Amino acid sequence: MHIWLLTHSEELKKANGTGQLICKHLPDHCSLIVWQRNEPSKVLANLPQESTLVIYPTALSLEKNANLNMSIEAVDHVIILDGTWQQARKMYNRTPYLHNYATYEITGQVSRYVRRKNQQKSGLCTAETAIYLLQKQRLTDQVALLESAFEVFNTVV
Repeated sequence: MHIWLLTHSEELKKANGTGQLICKHLPDHCSLIVWQRNEPSKVLANLPQESTLVIYPTALSLEKNANLNMSIEAVDHVIILDGTWQQARKMYNRTPYLHNYATYEITGQVSRYVRRKNQQKSGLCTAETAIYLLQKQRLTDQVALLESAFEVFNTVV
């Protein structure tokens, strides 16, 4: 599985953003693309629809819709919107090609992330999202590496 971080430019300025942590520790499994409203990513727009998921809660999210012929355990590409909830909503709504992909909503998880104010308990940070997805695909070495890096990062004040 390859993780594509579609990152809001403001995230790159934050010392407490976890998206860059994923790319640093899993460079073979992660690519970061800075979201540009007026210049869509050709790479992301051309990923295969049948094996790509966008992690974003919609009415038709994969976890809620059993009719979709895709399994989170078998996808090849995952797009994570890396930004605040407000930024992610804006990015999704203003990026038409993202609507071509099935969406997946992660539910039933509690965030352990403590470095950002106003963090929603049920809203995972970007690194926690990646860890969840890697666990679903049983990529245990990558899970252990990212989990360890996240724990250290999460304790830095």
